[in-house]
Amino acid sequence: MSTGFFVAVDGPSGVGKSTITAALARQLAAAGVPVHATKEPTTGPIGELARFGTDDCQGITLACLVAADRYHHLDTDIRPALAGGAVVVCDRYVASSLVLQGLDGVPADFLWTLVAAADRPDLTVILTGEAAQSRERAARRGLYSRFHRGGVEAGAAEAMAYQTAAAELEAAGYAVLVQDVGTQTTEEVAAVLAVSVLARLDGTRTAPS
Repeated sequence: MSTGFFVAVDGPSGVGKSTITAALARQLAAAGVPVHATKEPTTGPIGELARFGTDDCQGITLACLVAADRYHHLDTDIRPALAGGAVVVCDRYVASSLVLQGLDGVPADFLWTLVAAADRPDLTVILTGEAAQSRERAARRGLYSRFHRGGVEAGAAEAMAYQTAAAELEAAGYAVLVQDVGTQTTEEVAAVLAVSVLARLDGTRTAPS
């Protein structure tokens, strides 16, 4: 049994996942919590192929690549960190698969089958924000994936798909927190998330066995 706490941070491209994930990890570490920050797709061979191969791989092929990277990630990184008692904060996880591979035409029942054996996070955070601003940030960062190259209309569709995914995950029994970044700074959003994570951590530590 793992003794750590698993947080997945997800949301549309450009909403600020990576910077907020890093800020959340810093704030939890400052609170004295052992933290392990990670991301998907990973920087391993499978993850790099999934991340930068979206022009060559589509649909079920890409969905299977993402799933393979996830299970390797769980085996080699996430589960060992959890077993060591760390709070694992992962930039992208199951929600991204449901949204991006769903937008890529993969049937939902197939996607749910692909994620069925993946560890369920103790908390899934879905970040939301204004679609135009998210797309602008994604463009400034670099459009290495075809999922990032659509305009505001594509960004709005992605944002709506994350709202749908949040409801579906919650209905499936996932603990989900939807957080609108609004006009808040990265540190302000991370502070809200840190409070939620620490409260849940306190609850797991004090709950009767």
